[in-house]
Amino acid sequence: MELDGEERDELQGALTSAFASVEQLRRMVAATCRRDLESLGVSGGLRERVLTLIHRAEAEGWLRELIRGAYQALPRHPRLQRFVQGYLASVQRSIPRVGLERIFGSGRADAERERWRKRLTAIERQVCRVEPEVGAALGTGFLVSPNVVLTNYHVIENRLLESLRVRFGRKVLQDGTLLHPGTVYRVTRCLARSPYSPADLMHPRPRDATAGELDYAFLEVVGTPGEDLVDGAPRGWLELPDSRESFTPGSLVLIVQHPAGQPMSVALDEFLGVNPGRTRVAYRACTGPGSSGAPCFTKELRLAALHHSGGPRIPSASAGHNEGIPIDTIRGSLSGSVLSQLGWG
Repeated sequence: MELDGEERDELQGALTSAFASVEQLRRMVAATCRRDLESLGVSGGLRERVLTLIHRAEAEGWLRELIRGAYQALPRHPRLQRFVQGYLASVQRSIPRVGLERIFGSGRADAERERWRKRLTAIERQVCRVEPEVGAALGTGFLVSPNVVLTNYHVIENRLLESLRVRFGRKVLQDGTLLHPGTVYRVTRCLARSPYSPADLMHPRPRDATAGELDYAFLEVVGTPGEDLVDGAPRGWLELPDSRESFTPGSLVLIVQHPAGQPMSVALDEFLGVNPGRTRVAYRACTGPGSSGAPCFTKELRLAALHHSGGPRIPSASAGHNEGIPIDTIRGSLSGSVLSQLGWG
C-alpha cells in the first residue's frame, strides 16, 4: 500500500540516515532494485534525491522492493530497521495493489485517501485476538465500548469466561518474527449473548437463522483498553451503528481479521446479498477459522457486519461464500439495559 504522509517523512529520514551519500544511495538502488538512479530522473541533494526516489517507486509500484532492498543492504541500521518492521507489520500492507485500485479507483483525492488510511490504522488498533489462558487463539474480536469486546458466541462456547483473554497490538512479520507481543486484558463477564442457529451446521441449510440466533457475545474485560494510549492517542472503539447497510451485490467488503491466529490482515472481496430477515449477509472473502468474530466494513470503512462463517458451520468453500451478521440487526436485538451499559443508551 502507498505511504501516508508520516510514513513518507519517516522513510525519507531513514534512507537519508542509512545511506549518507548519493553514491551509497546509487549503489543500493542498483544492487537491490536493479535500477539506475540517474536514469530515473533523480537529481539534486541527498534528501531531494531520496524523496524523488520514494515518489517514483510509489508511482511505478516498486516501493516495497525499494524498502526491502534498503533493509537487505543495511539490516542492522536502527532507524531503517524500525521503519521497515513497522511498515511490514501494518495491516494496510496486507491489501494488494489491485485491491487498493478497486477501493480508490481513479477519482479519490489525496486527502480522502489519507483519511481512509488513518481510519484503517485506528481500526487496526481496535481489533484483537480472543484467546484462552493457555493454548492457541480462538478467534477475533473488536472493541465496541471502552471495556467491551464483541465476538461470536461460538468462539467462546463451552469456555470458562475466567479463562479468556483478549490481546491487542500483537505485531508479527509474515516470516514469524515477533515485533511486539501486544497487550492482554482478562475477560470478566458476558454482558449479552445470542447463540448460532442449528441450521448453521447443516448443508444445505434448511432455513434461515432467526432474530434470536445471531451468534454474538459482548465480553467485558478488566481495565479500559479503549481509553489506553496507543502512539499518543486513545485506542478508541467501534460503536455499532443502527443505520442499515444495503449490502448491494458486487459492492466491496473488507474484513479485519486474525485468521488462524496469524498476523492481522484484511480480506477484501464482494458482498453477495442479505437474507430477507437480515440475520445473515453473504460475501466472498478469504478467511480462516480464527477470523470468526472479525468486523466487516464497506469500502468506506463503515462497520457493517460481524463475521461468523468459518466457525461451527460447514466450511465456506463448500457453499462458495462466507457470511456475517448485519450490525444493525445485532444492535436492534439488545435490551435497553445492555445499550446503557455499553454507553449507547
